[in-house]
Amino acid sequence: MAEKNIPAFSVIDTESSHGRYAQSTKLISFKDLVKFHGHACDGLYRGTYALSVALSAMFPDGVIDRTDLRAISRNSPCLGDAASYLTGARVRFGTQDVLNEPGVWYIIQRISTGEAVEVREDRGFFPSEISDLEASLASATRDELPHKLDRLKQMQDAWIKNTLLKTRPEDHYHARRIEYAWNEVPYGNKGLRTDIIFKDVIR
Repeated sequence: MAEKNIPAFSVIDTESSHGRYAQSTKLISFKDLVKFHGHACDGLYRGTYALSVALSAMFPDGVIDRTDLRAISRNSPCLGDAASYLTGARVRFGTQDVLNEPGVWYIIQRISTGEAVEVREDRGFFPSEISDLEASLASATRDELPHKLDRLKQMQDAWIKNTLLKTRPEDHYHARRIEYAWNEVPYGNKGLRTDIIFKDVIR
């Protein structure tokens, strides 16, 4: 598959469990995301494309601060994993949440300033035939499932190769700045993220 349009991400983190900001950035590739998520599916590609547009709008200097972000998406394994890996947001720290709204979209917010960006995929970019087949799996019989799963993966892979990878992220994913009031994540076991609380201490 052609890779020229797949974005890479420059990120800044802290240097230890109770550390200051690191003195250098790291580059995250799509291959890194695949290792984290488990497979290179259409959802991971679409999430990566969408997040590249949102994070470019949030960080015009090109360096993403993974110590200072919150993220919301649909409750999709692929979209949620992409957001967590690229932003540093996690449910257990109260910085990642989900909303029951269909489609590929994110709200990304800087914790320190409240600045927020929403990004959405163009309606109709992802084929309805694939979405319909995905939805049909829930009611498929045991005998139907093998064929449907094989057909679904063939359709997803063909769309990635013949459509998505021939476009740039900004062709079909669009970000805008929004006002957003973060709601407390309803998770009872939230903890303190200790690896970022001393990030600004001078050297």
